[in-house]
Amino acid sequence: MNTIVISPEFYNYGSLVVAGILKNLKHKVNYFKGFKNKINADITFISLQSTIHLLKYQKNINSIDSFKVVGGPVTMDPSMVFKYLDVDAVMVGEAENKLENFMRKFEENKLDEIEGVILKDQKDEIPKMIHSNSLDRPLPYIPPDIKNENIRGANVYIETHRGCPGNCGFCQVPKFFGREVRSRKLNEIVNEVKEFVKMGARRIAISGGTGTLYGCKKFKEINEEAFIELLKNLSKITGKENLTIPDIRVDTVSPEIMEAISKYTNGWVFYGIESGSEKILKKMNKGIKIETVYEAVELAREHGVKVAGSFIVGYPGETEDDFEATLSLADDLMLDDYFVSIAEPIPGTPLAEEVKNLPLDKNPVFMEVNDTNVSTIAEFRALKLMLDSYVFRKIPMPMTEKLFNMILKEVKSQSKHIKTVTYMIKDMI
Repeated sequence: MNTIVISPEFYNYGSLVVAGILKNLKHKVNYFKGFKNKINADITFISLQSTIHLLKYQKNINSIDSFKVVGGPVTMDPSMVFKYLDVDAVMVGEAENKLENFMRKFEENKLDEIEGVILKDQKDEIPKMIHSNSLDRPLPYIPPDIKNENIRGANVYIETHRGCPGNCGFCQVPKFFGREVRSRKLNEIVNEVKEFVKMGARRIAISGGTGTLYGCKKFKEINEEAFIELLKNLSKITGKENLTIPDIRVDTVSPEIMEAISKYTNGWVFYGIESGSEKILKKMNKGIKIETVYEAVELAREHGVKVAGSFIVGYPGETEDDFEATLSLADDLMLDDYFVSIAEPIPGTPLAEEVKNLPLDKNPVFMEVNDTNVSTIAEFRALKLMLDSYVFRKIPMPMTEKLFNMILKEVKSQSKHIKTVTYMIKDMI
């Protein structure tokens, strides 16, 4: 059967896995990045990563003359997908455990018999999340130009495990992949990385939500031996300078793990710190204490590992005192790099449910502020923290007009995106 897999903006890993499985099932598969190619297929699988994609690529997707299936994180709310897109089916959550059955039932015209697949005439049904017991699968499709891809500094993000026992209110992972950690076999990960490198990929990031959860069974009972063995084996293939561990919780590290990160990777960790306010951290259901943040940052420095931190501002209920606590913490830490985001309500998360029922005038993303550069409280706080972060990082950077304008543009872009997503969630578009 002639099939096409589309990823709108970059070679996202999930769509590469889907294309690889379809090829293994002996279907003719073409993979397109973007919508410039002419679509001529029996079935088109479209992987959408962001809620905004439902609007951004609406015309492109609706014009495709094919049986269309949407997958990816947007499937947490199938009714929203069907509202904006003229597609035939939504494959909710993980796709691997449904693909073979889906293709067989498609030929038999019995798609309504597949659990976890919502058809157009079933759009109001509540999706059922079905998580795979095994992550065994064939090699993903590897694009011939993978060496030219750049996703946050990497050619590709390799999935090592799925699930997170945490339950952060802004994060989609626990519901999409479940709270039980399921780790892939080491030899399969190694073989996959070898194939990506053979095809030209140099910079590899390993991912799964929280990198150090690889091999673990229970939350915060990290499997140091499994994680270190993973890094050791992959580093032999990529070289330490081309292997990175992008995301780690501050409460899932140890001296042994930090030593391994120093020895086998490019020597960076990216901590999800989010807020300096214990009240907001509790509301986020982050499950960490401020003292743990300090300990994790100090542990990295003791092993010569550089630290980047992510912070979220404009969370519902965040007061000026809460924001000042975040500023103070960010200043005190003097990290090597900072990433600041306005709180985004991703469908399927507790944050999205709260925002859905929150009046706009109670949401910092819409609450007005008297400022010459920005118009809302969330924008003001994002701009303030971004600007200050260049001063109080470990190696300060001078604030030029060019840098200021770049930061201001980023803040306004984030704000516009999140306002649009909020309108979509509240069914105002």
